[in-house]
Amino acid sequence: MNQAEFHIRTEQDGVLALQQAVLIYRGAQGSAFATVHDIEEINGEATILAGKAMTPRAAIMLSRELAKGIRHGGFNPETVLYMDGDLLLWWTRPGKRHIAFRAEGLGAVERGEVVPHPGLVFAASSQVWRVWAVKGDARPTPDTALFQAPYFNVYDGGGICQGSANVPEVTTAEKIEAWNDAFFGSFFTHPNVRKNLVKYRGGAYKFWKDMLDGKFAHFPERVLVPVQTTLGQLLDGTAQRND
Repeated sequence: MNQAEFHIRTEQDGVLALQQAVLIYRGAQGSAFATVHDIEEINGEATILAGKAMTPRAAIMLSRELAKGIRHGGFNPETVLYMDGDLLLWWTRPGKRHIAFRAEGLGAVERGEVVPHPGLVFAASSQVWRVWAVKGDARPTPDTALFQAPYFNVYDGGGICQGSANVPEVTTAEKIEAWNDAFFGSFFTHPNVRKNLVKYRGGAYKFWKDMLDGKFAHFPERVLVPVQTTLGQLLDGTAQRND
């Protein structure tokens, strides 16, 4: 039997040597289990030895090592704030955009209008979809304070209730507008926060009814609720829990 030989090269390390193999087992109900096996050359052939279970910590370390080799090709627009593996953070400038509700508390079963929005910071990956508001129209920095995004369907801490939203399968700079459309293109139905969504007399329903009625030419940033966290604290893991 003819065997093909191949080599893998990287810009940093040159030729990579085969050291371990990972075997993945999947169950009928979607469960998964992985084992890690050392490789030994026996009679001139790479042989997979007995393995051991891959721990969650080992899986995380492996994913970080693999992420170092990921290349995001193409032009990265100014709106991209941070990239790490498949995690992408981006910013949307304050401005007017269409929003639609299915909430009878706003005076109709369904209602949508073009209204002003604050600057927003989104985070998306295979595991995360979150959003926060920011003040001003300057590109956020690590020192930028974050605020609760003032939208229905957004939880404390920024988590977005996906519902029936059709989100993109990947998180690349080219898909940012598709992610934005997934958020703004779905119906907003009810507040999901345990505290105040906005600082507004009459609460969140009164605020969004006034917004839809055209009361504000620009988004009133004074209504935003601080989450006591900066963008830098969020990224380095020191963000205060907003419980």
